[in-house]
Amino acid sequence: MKKIKYIIIMLVVLSSAAIIMPGCMKLQKDFTRSTTDTLDAHLNKTAWAYLKSRAYQNATPSDTLFRRMYDAIIYSGIDTNEYIKPNRTYLFLNQAAAKAVWAGVFTSANKAGTSWKSYPAADVKNYLQYLILQGQYTHYNLPVYDVVANTLLAPGTYATNPVNFKFNFTSAPFIPNPTSTMTIKVLNASPSNTSDYPIQLNGSMNVNTSDLLATNGVVDVMSVAVNPNLPQ
Repeated sequence: MKKIKYIIIMLVVLSSAAIIMPGCMKLQKDFTRSTTDTLDAHLNKTAWAYLKSRAYQNATPSDTLFRRMYDAIIYSGIDTNEYIKPNRTYLFLNQAAAKAVWAGVFTSANKAGTSWKSYPAADVKNYLQYLILQGQYTHYNLPVYDVVANTLLAPGTYATNPVNFKFNFTSAPFIPNPTSTMTIKVLNASPSNTSDYPIQLNGSMNVNTSDLLATNGVVDVMSVAVNPNLPQ
């Protein structure tokens, strides 16, 4: 008698499973992940317009993220049309990064700068040209190994350390960069709980905010000074 009851119970369980499983499979097959929480990286403006909108020409007076970068551009005399040309990657210095440049780049008097005007305009222009890469580099097309990118800076400019714009970062003594190139890759690691697989420049500098899509290229925001030393 107990054996018959056991068989009946097993048949009921199997029958229930046969009814329930197709429904579960259908739910799994029809599942669609919502992407409404995905941030839109499109700026819907040129790199130059975006920089200006967060320097002086903005609706929020406190938004001055790129004010010192803008000051460098105006002081140096670099052609601002360079920031509206297509197929480029632009490295924008935020306020902290600009201060880091002044602290780590010495004047002809062998002292840290206090503003862009501490250096000749021509040297500031050269540095800004180094911050513009030819080609668009993002997480979508970069590997986890170094890719050599050409910059707008003329080859030979950093073959020696400039006398009036002397790179003097204590953690990274100057290394000649006669080709004026930069290496770029996606770091195959998470250096902190707020930075997962960042884009890395010259083997040591992580991009703070990457893959901002201007109408004419890519904008990456730096919170550290960009050093022209290539990985050795």
